[in-house]
Amino acid sequence: MENKNPSWMGFSPSTSSLFYRGKALKTKKSIAGCLVFDMGDKLWLGYKLDEQGKRTDEKFEVSVDLLRRHGGVFGSTGSGKTVLSKCILEEAAMQGIPILAFDPQGDIASLMIPGDPKELSEKGVPPERLKEYMDKVLVRVYTPASSKGLAISINPLKLPDRNADQDDIIRLLDNSARTLVKVLMKVSGLSRSWEGKSFAAIYELLRTIWEDEKTEIDELSELADMLVADKETVGVDLEPFMKFSERQTLATRIRSLTVGSSQLLFKEEGEIDFDYLTQPVNGKTPINVIFLKTLRSEEEKHFFIAIVLNQLYSWMLRQGFTEKPRMMIFQDEAAPFIPAGMRAPGPKETFLLLFRQARKYGVECLIATQSPKDIDYKAFEQFNTISAGRISSEQSLKVLERILEPIAGEKESEEIITQLPGQQTASFIFSSADLKPKVNHIGVRWLLTKHITLTEKDVQTHMQKLRTEQEKILKKLEEERIAREKQEAAEREKARQEKLKKIEEAKKEAERKRLEEEKRKADEAARLEREKLLAEKKEKFKSAKVTDKVFETRGQAGLLSYEDIINGFVARIEAIARRTFGLPFLKELVTRGELHYEKSMSFYLTETREAIKQGLAKKVKKEVTRKGKTRKEDYLIYEFEYMLKMVVNSMGIKEPEYVDENRLKKEFEQMVNKASKNSLLERIILGQPFLEF
Repeated sequence: MENKNPSWMGFSPSTSSLFYRGKALKTKKSIAGCLVFDMGDKLWLGYKLDEQGKRTDEKFEVSVDLLRRHGGVFGSTGSGKTVLSKCILEEAAMQGIPILAFDPQGDIASLMIPGDPKELSEKGVPPERLKEYMDKVLVRVYTPASSKGLAISINPLKLPDRNADQDDIIRLLDNSARTLVKVLMKVSGLSRSWEGKSFAAIYELLRTIWEDEKTEIDELSELADMLVADKETVGVDLEPFMKFSERQTLATRIRSLTVGSSQLLFKEEGEIDFDYLTQPVNGKTPINVIFLKTLRSEEEKHFFIAIVLNQLYSWMLRQGFTEKPRMMIFQDEAAPFIPAGMRAPGPKETFLLLFRQARKYGVECLIATQSPKDIDYKAFEQFNTISAGRISSEQSLKVLERILEPIAGEKESEEIITQLPGQQTASFIFSSADLKPKVNHIGVRWLLTKHITLTEKDVQTHMQKLRTEQEKILKKLEEERIAREKQEAAEREKARQEKLKKIEEAKKEAERKRLEEEKRKADEAARLEREKLLAEKKEKFKSAKVTDKVFETRGQAGLLSYEDIINGFVARIEAIARRTFGLPFLKELVTRGELHYEKSMSFYLTETREAIKQGLAKKVKKEVTRKGKTRKEDYLIYEFEYMLKMVVNSMGIKEPEYVDENRLKKEFEQMVNKASKNSLLERIILGQPFLEF
């Protein structure tokens, strides 16, 4: 176990105060010469430095939102870059952000070893922060191809999500095939002359499997079998890319990865699951450390990280967009995995893809490296936050100046570059476009955990207790899973029954609507037929002569004509005309259409009553406005339709709807206008009728 802290940062190995039980304070107070703060949703990374580089009492905090736009920590060996990176990880985890950290050297795994509360207090960090860290954070160290830590394995044949962008799918399939070939070259002795054709054959096979939603492939042995199967079986002719005999050899090399120590990478136990990696455990946020020192070659490390990132990308797409952080990815000593220039190890393409897209899915990226010049420049295009410690390489300083200009500005970036070679250990220039001011000189706070380098044996020792706890948790989770599956099965059955019920109800409703529609159509057809007959009869009665007997009656009167109906009008006209002012009153009523009722009763009392009796008029209420006030008054309304109905009903006509109302109304109003009374002498001596029309 190697202590990598500079002398002034050394940690005491004592853990006697490991379970400090002090309560966190909500107000600023002094305890053992340090300040205690309520941190809220801020990340406390250290203290601001004055112009001489000395620490002030002013805290340096950043918003948790700052992490969303990715960041890089740069500094040569001994500058404290890993300390700052781990400080960010500690703070992010305490804010509830799950972390996946790739640990090439064993420096990050020590996040699981709590610091000494007494020493923390002496270094200006409230011991309550350690208790908060222990209460809120669970550190899990995974050891690929080793049983020293928690088990973790990969499935290189898990293909990209079908919701991904087409160009990204091609990149991911390309990356999976190319990385697998490089591992075969290193582990199973595949010669370099086979690299191109092996890649082409594996890529085409993976692409075909991805396009065929019915085909699934989970194991390398299945991939080997498909390489030597006929084109009808696999759906693609691989012969143009690689001869059959060569594919047999390639299949054998692939199968060699499933035996011996190589198979530990692909064992089913501990297969990576991002839902699990991001899920709180007993209320604690997980920091998941991938301890890469258990992988024996750079190719294996590249292969492992590439597959993990590919699966992360697919998982990320399935989660959808979010404004909230879902997890943070940290790559320590990033240069070998995202190298500058044309070199393209397995993880590089996916790292660049994540830098471009991960933010909108709530995945934050952080890298640390000694030399910015060794990182592909395309990575920095997506970084909004840069922390730079001591760097003396002229080439790295030039690269860093170009990186800083869009963030800090040209003048500020020049000043930063001149200061970096003389930076003290754990002193950083923290620059972000989202900060005010954009450039801050800070001293990193003391870590809550031990900053030491762990070996496999160290991991085994410290993880033994966690593994026991993990097994209990897994057992509990398994019991919960079984109970959940039973509940889900019951809910599915209930949903199935409800669905069947709804289907049956839908069928009944459809049948009801069908019958209803049939009835509607039948009723509509009958209505149209009636209307047709009615129209025909109306046309027939309309064209009938005035004396044609066309209307059937219910009594003994037999058939009636329009003339008979008109005579019914005459009888009513005569009844009114026999009153003193009958004819003038009737002519005025028909001409005007209405008379004020009170005035009508004043001037034509008996005539008004007789008109109502004979059905020639109705008394109705009507709104009128006088002198700005609206009220209802009685009016006498002439209404031919009402009188016609009374006449037709009194005659017992069976089908009154065929009577031509317009024809009779015109005839009636002409009669009223022409009507005149014969004198008594004319009626007695000459035998003239009472009225002439």
